[in-house]
Amino acid sequence: MRDMKNTKRIALTLFLVGVFCGTLTLAQTAKPKTVDWKVRAEAASAEKLASLIRYYKPTDDQKIKLKEALIAQYKDLINQDKIAAEKIKALDAEIAEVNVKVAALDKEIAAIEKKKAPLAQEIASIEKRKSVYARARSELLLDHKAEIDDVFTREQKIARLSEYIRQRAINYQCWLVLPKTTRDSVIEQCDEAALELLEAGKSEDSTAFREAYSKIADANKDVMTPEIRRAGEVKYYMDATMRKFTTLKLTEAQKAAVRDLCEKVVKRKADIYAQYQEVSAKYKQISKDRSALRSAVSRMSSSSSSSGYYKIRADVINTILTDAQLKQSGYRRKSSKSRKKL
Repeated sequence: MRDMKNTKRIALTLFLVGVFCGTLTLAQTAKPKTVDWKVRAEAASAEKLASLIRYYKPTDDQKIKLKEALIAQYKDLINQDKIAAEKIKALDAEIAEVNVKVAALDKEIAAIEKKKAPLAQEIASIEKRKSVYARARSELLLDHKAEIDDVFTREQKIARLSEYIRQRAINYQCWLVLPKTTRDSVIEQCDEAALELLEAGKSEDSTAFREAYSKIADANKDVMTPEIRRAGEVKYYMDATMRKFTTLKLTEAQKAAVRDLCEKVVKRKADIYAQYQEVSAKYKQISKDRSALRSAVSRMSSSSSSSGYYKIRADVINTILTDAQLKQSGYRRKSSKSRKKL
């Protein structure tokens, strides 16, 4: 029995010794990796730690905390690099897949472009045939226009062109109140201008037409007095108002009241326009004076103080100092022409 107990004790002791040795071996094999990692971290952060110590001069406790923080930072950066490398590798694979699809699409686009080339040529050929028909249509329009023009007599053409010139040369409202003799004179001038344009073949020439009605407008500008213009406006307003109430039988007193209202409106417009012209003239003069004053202020501003000083000095020499003082100082007066420039 004793031998059995001794044997069990020996076996138990050997088992415990084996477990202890195994644990010690594992600890010894794992420890170097931890030590190696910390050594690398300390080496990598040594320069940064030395820089912080040099600039901030920390205490011993602060140095320990700085070292721990830098080692933790190194560890986080290493872990981040490992994670980022895997993510970047995965994303590169996705990009490669998309590039394959893009290449396939490029091939399809090239095939489509190749098919489009003959179609573009076909469209160009059709457009060419279409232009022939379009040109023929424009020529037909010209031919028919000539036929339509031939329907009217020479007198009808002159009358229509004369009326067109008169409408551009004379204000419509003024035309309503012009004396008959003046209207007849204007019509005669317009008839002559229309005849000249027609005989010269320039009835549709916009430049020649503009010159014709401008000439007539200038010839009759003295007739368009302010009184004529106001009378024309009154008649225009009167006619327009009466057309609005054409179904009503207004009495003569009511018509006179309407005319009074029209005259008041026209007078008010004339007064406002006169005030506007007056204010515009004043504003123009004020703007001119303001511009001159701005230039004067600019010349006398602090930025040009040196030029102001030289002007004062020149004036002192030219107008204040006596001949004896000039001789003593060596200064000389400038000519009147030079002074005007200053």
